[in-house]
Amino acid sequence: MINGIILTSISAISYAVIYPLLKKAGLNPFATILLQISFLWLSILPVFYFTHSFKNIFLNGNALFLLALAGIINAIGFYASVRAYSYLPIWQISLLFAAISPIIGSIVAYVLLNEPITAKLFIGLAFVLAGLTIALR
Repeated sequence: MINGIILTSISAISYAVIYPLLKKAGLNPFATILLQISFLWLSILPVFYFTHSFKNIFLNGNALFLLALAGIINAIGFYASVRAYSYLPIWQISLLFAAISPIIGSIVAYVLLNEPITAKLFIGLAFVLAGLTIALR
């Protein structure tokens, strides 16, 4: 469990740093996405290749389809977040992302993975929504 918390924290910190960097770069959304994906591929491709992670992906057609779908959704989300810089300050973008992600993620996990929405989770999500409402007033 602690490893999951540490990795999630690293991910959250990394994504929190991305927003100001992207706004500072000031590129159009398509150039931003293209450059980021290019640098991502250049940095991760050796790890992907040398760990032989690619072998399992091509053996499972369903996984490949889901990864392609996730990539398209990621591109749409990234484009929307870069465009949002024109309309909102970074703190609001980060706050909305941090608040909406667990709500939508819980609903999608319930629908796709049959993960239960427990009373504790529901109360926690209600607090997140209430906090978001208060913060954006």
